[in-house]
Amino acid sequence: MSVSNHVRLNKQSFTPLYHQIEQALRRQIEQGELAPGNAISERELSESLGVSRMTIRQALRTLREEGLIYTERGRGTFVAEPKMTVHTRQLLGFTEDMRRRGLAASSKVLSFRTFKADAVLAERLKLQEGEEVFEIARLRLADGVPLAYEICFLPVRHCPDLKRGEVERGSLYQHLEDSYGLRLGHADEILEAACATKHEAEQLSIKPRSAVLVVTRTVFATDDSVIEAVRSVYRGDRYQATIQLKRR
Repeated sequence: MSVSNHVRLNKQSFTPLYHQIEQALRRQIEQGELAPGNAISERELSESLGVSRMTIRQALRTLREEGLIYTERGRGTFVAEPKMTVHTRQLLGFTEDMRRRGLAASSKVLSFRTFKADAVLAERLKLQEGEEVFEIARLRLADGVPLAYEICFLPVRHCPDLKRGEVERGSLYQHLEDSYGLRLGHADEILEAACATKHEAEQLSIKPRSAVLVVTRTVFATDDSVIEAVRSVYRGDRYQATIQLKRR
């Protein structure tokens, strides 16, 4: 598909040419005329539209910063996969979230062990120091694509018979509710922008120091006991967070 065929410039307008090009490309991406993976050629756009390569680069810069396109050295510029939104007002597990989006969720358990909580973790989980805790590291996938790497901690007292296979199949939250009678009430979350460590990048199939969204969540039951403390690392090229604010 020739991108330039769908870009119309008004060179008499007070709107800068780079902004007109940026808006035209944005519209094509949002309407699906430019699909993920489609190439965008600076040279083609420059020659077809009769503008300089510098003007084209200005137009592409904002789209790249917003994550709508990406550039691979030696290959070119391409339309990015649309980002999924992390809704911070909804207490959903990864599996539940992906199912609502119509995607096939799966998990790969990277490690599963129990250990005695130190003072810091015990305080976060509202336990006595030395109590048994599950530590579970998982890679979360949607339609087979790795999207999140997470490590969660659960008090053994809440789910003493939890098995590795049960964590790998289906929703952990649903299993805790159905098998152990736990009732999820609310959660506190902290969101941070970060760069992927080498280990996180390997798990998520991205380059080291790529942008990631880190969500640290503490999940409480309806009786205010702590069910889970989890740190999730989401791919920055596939996720964005939305927060709804209301003025009282």
